Amino acid sequence: MPKAAKPAQKNGNAGSALTRALRFEKTGMRYFSLSAQKATDGFAKGVFTLLAGMERKHYEDIQAIAKKLEETGKFPVVSTVSSEGRMRLFKREYSRIKKEKMITGDAATAMRKALGFEAEGREMYTRMSENAGNRQEKLFFKTLASEEQKHFDIVYEYLDFLENSGLRMGE
Repeated sequence: MPKAAKPAQKNGNAGSALTRALRFEKTGMRYFSLSAQKATDGFAKGVFTLLAGMERKHYEDIQAIAKKLEETGKFPVVSTVSSEGRMRLFKREYSRIKKEKMITGDAATAMRKALGFEAEGREMYTRMSENAGNRQEKLFFKTLASEEQKHFDIVYEYLDFLENSGLRMGE
C-alpha cells in the first residue's frame, strides 16, 4: 500500500482534512476487504468487495490531491466525472450480485456495521465541505459525502433485502 503524501504546511486545514480522510478510507478498505473474506453468502461477499474497491478509489483520489496540494500549495481543481462513472459501475455490479440466494445472519450484522461506517463518512465529509477554505476543496468533499450517501443507500437496501427475504434484523 503506498504511503500517503504529507500535506503542505501552509494549507493546514485542507491538509489536516485530507489526512483524516485518508485514515478513514484506509479503515474502510480494511473493514470491507476483511468482511468480504469472511462473508459466507455470495451477495454479501460481492457487496463488500465492491465497497472495498470504492473506498480504495477514494483513498487514491485523496492521495493524489494531497500530493498536488503539497507540490503547489493550492487545492487542485477536482472533477466529479469519474465519481459518477464509478457509481454507475457500482450500481450495475450491485444489481448483478443481488441475484444470489444464500442469506446469513452474519451478513446482516456486518452490513449494519457497514451502514454505520458509511453514515460516519457522509457526516465527516459534509463537515469538511462546510469548513473548506476554497471552492475546489468544498466540491471535492461534497462529492465524497455524496458517494458515501450512495454507499449508505446500497447497504440500507441490502439490509431491507435481507429482512424481506425472511431474515429479521435481530437474528
